Amino acid sequence: MNTLILGYGKTGRAVHDYIGDQSNIIVYDDILSNEEIDGLIESANLKGGKAPVFFNKINEKVFFGKYLKDITQCVVSPGIERNHKVILELKKYNIPIYGEIEFAYRMLKLKKSTLPAKIIAITGTNGKTTATTLCESAVKKAGLSEKIFVGGNLGVPFISGINDFNDFILEVSSFQLEWIYDFKPDIAVLLNVEDDHLDRYENADEYKLTKYKLFKNLRYNDVAILNYDDYDSAILKDIVGSKAILFGFDENKCNVYFKGDAINLRLKNIIGLDAVIPLKNIKLRDKRRFVIYDMMAAACSLVVHGISPDIVTAAFENYESPEHRVEYVGNVGGIEFYDDSKATNPAAVISALKSLSEDGENRDIVLILGGKDKGFDYESLILSVKNNNVRTCVLIGETRGIIGDTLKGNVELITAAGNMESAVKEAFFCLINNNERTGTGTVLLSPASSSFDMFKDYNERGDIFKKCYLNLKNNFI
Repeated sequence: MNTLILGYGKTGRAVHDYIGDQSNIIVYDDILSNEEIDGLIESANLKGGKAPVFFNKINEKVFFGKYLKDITQCVVSPGIERNHKVILELKKYNIPIYGEIEFAYRMLKLKKSTLPAKIIAITGTNGKTTATTLCESAVKKAGLSEKIFVGGNLGVPFISGINDFNDFILEVSSFQLEWIYDFKPDIAVLLNVEDDHLDRYENADEYKLTKYKLFKNLRYNDVAILNYDDYDSAILKDIVGSKAILFGFDENKCNVYFKGDAINLRLKNIIGLDAVIPLKNIKLRDKRRFVIYDMMAAACSLVVHGISPDIVTAAFENYESPEHRVEYVGNVGGIEFYDDSKATNPAAVISALKSLSEDGENRDIVLILGGKDKGFDYESLILSVKNNNVRTCVLIGETRGIIGDTLKGNVELITAAGNMESAVKEAFFCLINNNERTGTGTVLLSPASSSFDMFKDYNERGDIFKKCYLNLKNNFI
């Protein structure tokens, strides 16, 4: 068998590690240099293994002319777009193409085990990392880390756990769902669907339908956990071929709802159990509305999976908001700083602004926006900016012109900055020098755009924002 691994980042290397010498491996990666390939081959030789045959843009003619037609299967990394030239050629020869999630699932089904595998899969435009890490906290609290694998889009690829685990909690992105055929979780979670990745998909509907692929193979005994307050999630209730559980803030319409500072689970008709997960011991900053949605979804998933509500409660009590998601950074001269670098689409910004307004604090906000263009229409930001006391927008990155044109006339001041340090300083001095300020001065980095025009990823963008904050603080003092 000749297996092509298309893309040799974290996912591609994990697939290679799993396959080992079971197949002749060919790797094609656009961005690998010849020097990197030489290093990978040398490393494989030192380990006594068989190095793949590597191809990149430099020697791709040999690949297309001599190797492509003899490939048996292709495992494609999520970063590779569906119109990639290699994929288009593979289709001409009807060569099977699998994403890593699909490939791992097929390998899992071939594994000899006394117990059937059980999978929780979590997707959504926003919040899936929070929901997955909440699940991970409960797994650790229950002492089940050696039995339940937590990974997927978050951290370690699914394929890395196939040999050693039988139960899985996976964060799954739309990119990973593009090549789904047979993959079927036992519990499928959809947190929300908002416009995103419109630079990759033809339109919002195509993106939405890709998210829905998580549910296409569900059967009667499976469970779909859906957000009642998100139309594009709740609409699946009467479509999926499984039991549907709704979570949200409406006690009358939801099986799982938030009331009385607790998550209430009415699941007796589904799993024979009702439960309450109190949140009274969780810090106020970690109980923002968008986090509570993630908590409801995670709690429901865990309890349906069979983890005790008491374990879930204990795990949630130790919860701390993840980095870069409306994360409180600190205070300089009475001005508060929040890092929401993970907000890579307008919906996440709207959620962040709403969450800051819900804490009861009267705020004057300077919003740092901008980054790589993903094809969004930013008009959805207008109402949120006007309703949440955003005084100034400091714009950075590739989208600063688009966002500036959209918000013009809807905010008191719009200004541009060439880098993050300038943006942080501009935001701070807009507030500290504003004699008409009536509320708490707040600088919020919430870009509504991806980071790849200026940074390696949203983590680096957020880390640099924090570093700029510290520099400002040290100089101000």
